[in-house]
Amino acid sequence: MREEESDLETRKKVVLIDGHSILNRAFYGVPELTNSAGLHTNAVYGFLNILLKLVEEERADYLAVAFDLPAPTFRHERYADYKGTRKSMPDELREQVPLLKELLAAMNIKTVSLAGYEADDVIGTLAKRYQKEGLEVTVVSGDRDLLQLADSHILIRLPKTSRGKTEMLDFTPAAVKEAYGVTPEEFIDVKGLMGDSSDNIPGVPSIGEKTATALIQSWHSIENLKEHLEEVKPPRAKKALEEHFEDAVFSKWLATICLDAPLTLDLSELALGELYTSEAYEQIQRLEFRSLLKHFGSEVQREHMRAQHRPRIELIQTEEALWEAAERAVKAGEIGIARGELSPRSAAMRSVYPFCSVGNRRRESANN
Repeated sequence: MREEESDLETRKKVVLIDGHSILNRAFYGVPELTNSAGLHTNAVYGFLNILLKLVEEERADYLAVAFDLPAPTFRHERYADYKGTRKSMPDELREQVPLLKELLAAMNIKTVSLAGYEADDVIGTLAKRYQKEGLEVTVVSGDRDLLQLADSHILIRLPKTSRGKTEMLDFTPAAVKEAYGVTPEEFIDVKGLMGDSSDNIPGVPSIGEKTATALIQSWHSIENLKEHLEEVKPPRAKKALEEHFEDAVFSKWLATICLDAPLTLDLSELALGELYTSEAYEQIQRLEFRSLLKHFGSEVQREHMRAQHRPRIELIQTEEALWEAAERAVKAGEIGIARGELSPRSAAMRSVYPFCSVGNRRRESANN
């Protein structure tokens, strides 16, 4: 036991987040929010709260957020109706996807997508890759399908909201078996038999979760089940399997996460650095998440204030430009004028003089 604990302490940790799944969950779990510009922000706000809590709890060395792309995948090539029953994303949620990606970029968090593959496939590929490389892996998603990835050194965390509070349900292989009665690998076979209306996976007619689970508990896989069809009970399930066995096999294929997607990604790209940057501070201010500004250090906040009050310095080289600047100065609260030579190599000013009565001086010049 002590050796296992020591091993966990020395292993580096990577967290892989199912971007659209968590964003979608946040959208429906957080009351509607908009900033003063009219942008919907509740999904981003909920996602960010989950993210910051994960960063604090996991203390990971690496982190990435995987997103689906709005294009067909390799599953659609064999089954055009895959996920065909899903409603389109609400506009109020759709407009928040680029907002979240901009914020994650400002926080130096890597986002990953791959044409022709789902975010689940990206996560599955990376999870197994980093497991083999000796890392501790945490996968975070609102989708139970990812439970099939639970393994030694791969923990699946599913957020659950109850009475306005979100908690994480943690699934090791043993926890999957305890909760669902099957192993993570067998979890795929159960879905192949029962189907999934949310993904439009057909499954086998008249076989629900209870029957599917009982069948896989007895024979462990759809392929092995074929060798024992004569033993299947009840008779209704036996008849359905005889008539739709190929549908079961195909549904299992649709439900299986790809573990070898062609991802060219260096682990160093996922390294967690400084999250609370001045760029992230500006994004969070723009989104008006005032309660989250407390996470930023005083130096970032001071730099932001300096940037807001930093004077604009302009080199004026023509008379026309001078009068245009003078017109702007009339409306400005405060300006400065630089005197001295500016060399091609340096724009350093010899001196700056305050000049606050441009309007009067222009009138005096005009009179002369």
